[in-house]
Amino acid sequence: MTRPTSPTARHLYDAIEASSKTQKEIAKDAGFASPNILSMMKRGETKVPISRIPSLSQALDIDPGEFINIALHEYDPELHAVLMEHYGAGLTLAERTLLEVYDEAQHVAPFVLEAGLCDLLLELFVYSGRLQAEIG
Repeated sequence: MTRPTSPTARHLYDAIEASSKTQKEIAKDAGFASPNILSMMKRGETKVPISRIPSLSQALDIDPGEFINIALHEYDPELHAVLMEHYGAGLTLAERTLLEVYDEAQHVAPFVLEAGLCDLLLELFVYSGRLQAEIG
């Protein structure tokens, strides 16, 4: 099967392909009665219901915020633009994890880290946010 052109379907397709679970297991874990609906969604034949993205994300072990962002951008660009303008992009799971590691490193073992390492991590985080904003 070729990758779909829909960004949302492509994200789902890639997540399913990367998962160690079968499509039947994913469907069951996400609360779908049949894996057939997943096939239709990952081919782009039917939209991924935004309300089902959290359960799909959990079943696929992917970031629900990123998945919802992709779907909203595709399905309702006007709403997506308003939300981005007023609430921002938020943080991805990786960004939240990096901040948690940074915070833990500062409070638990500041003597272990060179002073510049924490600053470097913060600069990388800030730079990745700027880069993401320029690309996004």
